[in-house]
Amino acid sequence: MNKLKLVFNQTMMVSSAILFGLGLEALITHFMGDDKYFEWQWYIPLSIIATGFLSSVPSILLVDNEKLSKRQAYVRVILHFFCVWGIVMGCATVFDWYDTVAGFLIISLMYVVIYFFVWAASWWLMKSDEKKINEALEGIRDEE
Repeated sequence: MNKLKLVFNQTMMVSSAILFGLGLEALITHFMGDDKYFEWQWYIPLSIIATGFLSSVPSILLVDNEKLSKRQAYVRVILHFFCVWGIVMGCATVFDWYDTVAGFLIISLMYVVIYFFVWAASWWLMKSDEKKINEALEGIRDEE
C-alpha cells in the first residue's frame, strides 16, 4: 500500500471513528439524564477531519521497506501510539472536545479503541492488497 493511500484510508477511518465515538458519547450523556443541551460548534466536522489527517501522518514512519528486528518494530509501534495520542489529545484540547478530567479520560479511552480498530483495518487492507498483487503475479506467470 503506498503512503498516500495509507494516509487517505487512515484519515477516513479515524475521522469516521471519532465522529462515531463523539456521537456515542453524546447519546450516552443524553440517556444518563444530563439535561445539558448538546450543541456542536460549526468547526467540529472540520476538526474531526483535521485530527484524522494529522493522526494518520505518523503512520508513514511505520511503513518501511527495511527489515526491523522485533524489538525495533515494537518500539516503533509504541512510539507511534504515544505520538498519535499526543496529536489527538492536542487536537481535542484545541478544539474543545472536553472540559473535565472525565472528558479527558473518555477521549483517551476512545483513542485506544479507535487506534486498535484502525490498526486492524489497516493491516487487513495491506494484506488484501498483497493478496491481489500476488494473484495478479500468479496470473502473469501462468500465461507465460
